[in-house]
Amino acid sequence: MVTVGRADILDRVASTLSGTPRSVLIGGEPGIGKTHLLGEVTKRLSDFRVLRGQARELDGGLAYAPLVDAFAALRAEVPDALSRLHEAIDEAAHGHSPAAPAVLSAQLLESLPGPTLIAIDDLHLADADTLRVLRSLPRHVPHLAILCTARRPPALDVDLAVRLEPLSMAEVSRLVTALLGRTPSDVILQRIHTASRGNPWFVQEAVLTLVQGGAVRSSDPGARRGAILSRLFQRDQGGRDLARVLAALSRTRETTDLAALAELAGLGLREAERAFDGLVRDGVVTRTGDGYGLAHPLVAEALYDDLGVAERRRVHARIAELLQREGLTGTRRVLEWATHVAEAGSAAEALPAMLRAAELTRWTAPLSAAHWYGRAAEIADDRGDLLARQAMAYWKGSRPALALNSGQRALAVLPPGRRHTRTAYTAVSAAHTMGWYEVALAIAGQQLPKADDPTTLLAQQALINAELGRPSGDLTRRAWNGLPDCPPEDRVITAGCLALHAVIQGDWAEAQRAVDDLLGFAAALPPGARLASLESAAHVTSVAGLRSRTLELLDEAERIHRGLGWHDIAGQHVRTMAVVRRLGGEWERALADIATGAGALAEAGLLENLALLRNIELDILIDQGRRVEAARVLAEPPPECPMHAGTRSTFRARLALLQGDKATARRELTRALEHNIPEVVHRALAVEVMLHASLGDIAACRTTAARLGELSATGTPRAQLAADLAMAWAFRDRSRAGAALDRARADGLPFEEARARLVLGVLGDQAQLPRAHAIFVKLGAAPWREAAEGHLRAAGLVPAQAGGLTPSERRVIALVADGLSNPQIAEELHYSRKTVEVYLTRVYAKTGLRSRVELALAVERGEL
Repeated sequence: MVTVGRADILDRVASTLSGTPRSVLIGGEPGIGKTHLLGEVTKRLSDFRVLRGQARELDGGLAYAPLVDAFAALRAEVPDALSRLHEAIDEAAHGHSPAAPAVLSAQLLESLPGPTLIAIDDLHLADADTLRVLRSLPRHVPHLAILCTARRPPALDVDLAVRLEPLSMAEVSRLVTALLGRTPSDVILQRIHTASRGNPWFVQEAVLTLVQGGAVRSSDPGARRGAILSRLFQRDQGGRDLARVLAALSRTRETTDLAALAELAGLGLREAERAFDGLVRDGVVTRTGDGYGLAHPLVAEALYDDLGVAERRRVHARIAELLQREGLTGTRRVLEWATHVAEAGSAAEALPAMLRAAELTRWTAPLSAAHWYGRAAEIADDRGDLLARQAMAYWKGSRPALALNSGQRALAVLPPGRRHTRTAYTAVSAAHTMGWYEVALAIAGQQLPKADDPTTLLAQQALINAELGRPSGDLTRRAWNGLPDCPPEDRVITAGCLALHAVIQGDWAEAQRAVDDLLGFAAALPPGARLASLESAAHVTSVAGLRSRTLELLDEAERIHRGLGWHDIAGQHVRTMAVVRRLGGEWERALADIATGAGALAEAGLLENLALLRNIELDILIDQGRRVEAARVLAEPPPECPMHAGTRSTFRARLALLQGDKATARRELTRALEHNIPEVVHRALAVEVMLHASLGDIAACRTTAARLGELSATGTPRAQLAADLAMAWAFRDRSRAGAALDRARADGLPFEEARARLVLGVLGDQAQLPRAHAIFVKLGAAPWREAAEGHLRAAGLVPAQAGGLTPSERRVIALVADGLSNPQIAEELHYSRKTVEVYLTRVYAKTGLRSRVELALAVERGEL
């Protein structure tokens, strides 16, 4: 948060937004000048296409309302794409939209040439699903900037937050001088500054009030008309009635329909025209885009407050009746109607409208649905079911604290049964993802006797106990026994918990069994449940180190996501993608995604997955030798849990080893192993092998490697690959190094491939060293690159880059990658077959690659 005076704010904001993707939030009290500053910034960014929207007072339950407002400017430029987006918003309610609104928004913006600025006023009023889209868009649209104003901070992570403070006396003096064309006395200035408290809008109102009363002279005839609010309440009854209706209507939309305004205000059309013209002349109403709106939010608030409670309800009821008469076609119309019905005050009418709005948004805008379920629960007799639905909607929207709160309130009043059980395991999941392990276990234990089927709660308990290093065998056995007969919606969560439990316990066969059950059963489920199943399975396979299989699952999940608009429950997707990018060698992109995703996870309170995300960051930073950054991440404590504590001890040991502090490394590894959690033990033993090797203790190195090999025999593919490398290093076993190389190459794991080649090079196959070195250079893995360089020098070789290839050698490589044989290459380049063979021999020597297949794969991955 940056709090500064007025002088440099415009330059600072415009400069930040000029380098896309960027996002800026301007905060401050009403009338402080946020909207004015937003307008000045948009003028500065003349190269940008500006899409300007307005969040409104009742937008909390209107899914995507400010975005629809902003995108209206694209009607002439991309009418078809905009029409598809509006159709998706309307049709998504039925769960059958061809693409989700969030996805279409990103695609639409990405298709626009040049930089684009989305500028939204009063974002604190926006619906939660709009905020979700705004959080995700910068990751998908590189030429996008976002500029918003808000009275209070919305749930949006931004690059720059500026809070406008009240004007100083000197700034008030300059503003008053500009308004009057002259500088009044110090006494008048002090009076204005005190009355306005430095708020620019109230400064203007104070000045105009003084002019109107004759206390201050002004050469501007407009100033003599007086302050807006004074003029407004001095108008005739028809003008005030029309303005009040406009204030109520403006809480969901602007208006251009004077006939509708006249009807709502109870005026004849001619009378309404005169009243409207008077409001425009007095500056109460101004033109805004394609319609008209009140001059300032403070004017709207004053008018709305002036209505009084009873009249306010009557106005909202008349608006709802008008909308219904015009036809409730499309989700947006229904949501707007429901919003006014909810404000009209009749519980008998409001409750069905709220429930209709909730059902319309539960597929594509779960946070909006949660808003509606919550409002319905406030006036319904049967609160338990509605609170349970709200908890599920918050969970889908990755708001675990809110899901837990609603879930616990629901459990207090729900009778035992299906809804009660589903709410119980939703609450357990929410507490678990927040790192509240004991709370999660307590809820599960309390609710087990009331569950109509205990299977899911048992599986959740087993997983959490495994993370805490406690016995979980009996719970696991009972969950497996109940899995075949548990309700369909429970089976997905149960299988996912059992799979993760098996990974933690080092039982890959059981994990595969659970994943197979999860995917096999999910095929017949509705889209939302199938999406959750695929993302859970991808989470498990990524933890296991299976990059290709994880990508297959994520691709399938993405196809479903396009039609739903929500995914990444509890931050699982962002963590899985970070693992995939780490495995695939996209380290810088992974770090960039982690930097973005970590803020969102922390903001949502998803501390469990935040800790797992930080582990991936540490993995990369330590292998790149970025000691200071790794130490900074390690200083951020994970949730209190033995599994997390043991994993962080392992990372501390790796960092200490990198720094040459072998005593600390040994101490941290001892701590990690003391937790006796198989998933942690595998990691710690792999590091202990490196520690013993650095100390020259071959016997200890072999003992630890053998123990790792024995434990990993039933472990995940990642653990088995680590064991292959450790055994190869400790026992000088080329076959294990070759097995590691084959595993890594088959799954597209460049770092593991480079490590295997380095081991093979140390064991005598020196042709592997240049290739290992080249991969380490590409990954930025400085400590490993230096190690490879040392072995290259010891072998009398010079580190060679792919850049050392000649143009002729590159032409041969390209033709090999195209699938041509040596005779075909010779014919294409007019070489002899012998010359082609010579070129290939040189290429193999320079790159460390060993076959045509490896050459083709290296070209495909962009490494040559």
